Amino acid sequence: MAAEFVLTGATILRGPDLTASDESWIKVGEDGCISALGNIPSESSNVLHFDASGMIICPAFLNAHTHVIDGFLKEIGFGLPYWDVFMPPDGLRHQALSLTPDEVMKEQLGQTLDQMIACGTSLFVDFREGGRPGVKLLEEVAADRPIQPLTLGRFASYPPQPPDALTSNRGVLTNDALAEVSGIVEEGAGFSLISANDLTDEALAQVATHVRSLDGLLALHVAESPPYRETSIERTGQSDVHRIVDHLEPDFAVHLTFATPEEMRRLAEADIPAVCCPRNHAVIGLGIPRFDLMLEAGMNVAIGTDNVILASPDPLAEIQFASRVIRALRADPSFPTASEMLKMITMNPARILGVDHERGSIEVGKRADLVLIDATTSNLAPVSDAVAALVNRATAADIRAVFNNGALAHGDPLDVIPHRV
Repeated sequence: MAAEFVLTGATILRGPDLTASDESWIKVGEDGCISALGNIPSESSNVLHFDASGMIICPAFLNAHTHVIDGFLKEIGFGLPYWDVFMPPDGLRHQALSLTPDEVMKEQLGQTLDQMIACGTSLFVDFREGGRPGVKLLEEVAADRPIQPLTLGRFASYPPQPPDALTSNRGVLTNDALAEVSGIVEEGAGFSLISANDLTDEALAQVATHVRSLDGLLALHVAESPPYRETSIERTGQSDVHRIVDHLEPDFAVHLTFATPEEMRRLAEADIPAVCCPRNHAVIGLGIPRFDLMLEAGMNVAIGTDNVILASPDPLAEIQFASRVIRALRADPSFPTASEMLKMITMNPARILGVDHERGSIEVGKRADLVLIDATTSNLAPVSDAVAALVNRATAADIRAVFNNGALAHGDPLDVIPHRV
């Protein structure tokens, strides 16, 4: 069990609204959770104090959508159409994954997870290929690192239903397929689909019932590209957005780059949140997800970094890109606000994933998952608005330390302040 300590002298972004509190302190208990918050001077004179002056302390980041296994394939197929690289079973990515030994993937995966920790991430959601063995590989590599995966595995082979069943939109999953879903959820945190077009409407409802009976998370890519919509309408008469509302009701929908305003309103009414990944879709020329319109429609929105092939797993880089692009598209510098952007990698995903009771904000009783950003660097100083500085300017190079459940996960120890009686 760790010793109690206090981080003092910092600007702390407190509570779910990330309210900046200058010259403040955080006390971390032996259980790794925040036991007290206050303004200088700290009342805990008998506890070890660390000097965090000149730091901005914010909640550790939650990366709501990743494909982290692909780190050894960086920039593969760069400039090629999306379908040629990413669609199973013949896309370049899937061919490479099927031919690569597990040990090679494990080594690169470890490096990617270490990079994520250094970027301030304490938890991430990964869509993992390869069935139960694929989930197990990721969980094993992450087990001895200060970062938590929520791994949502997929079927080991595609398509999971016969092509004639998909074309006619008739048929259910076999018992063997449902058993595979059970194993995937048991090994990880839930289940994912590439898209609603993976299954018939009946099978979507089957999966939803089955995964919920196992208390697993359920998510998928939705409205990621025009062919997703076209294929869904051709087979079923409905877009993939309407099908997931009617038959699946996932915990969240990823991408929604081609969702219409009407579909966004329907998702909001059904309380289905969005996870958007602007950098990846920009690189592959699919466009920019209009998460600003999703927010205006009443949806909860989180941001993910998506595939390591195309973008670094750096949440700060993601929200900086996203914020600038949306402001340009709207020709409006006022929306989304800096706090709304930062919430997309802190409180919003915590709520979507059902972990907001312990993560996503700096509050008494929650885990001390903290990112300490050095506000004295030439990149940031002088800071007039701490939240805006993080969203508009901060980089991973400005991160001085990362704490996970009260333990130093990355960075250098801070200076100890001499004991005060």
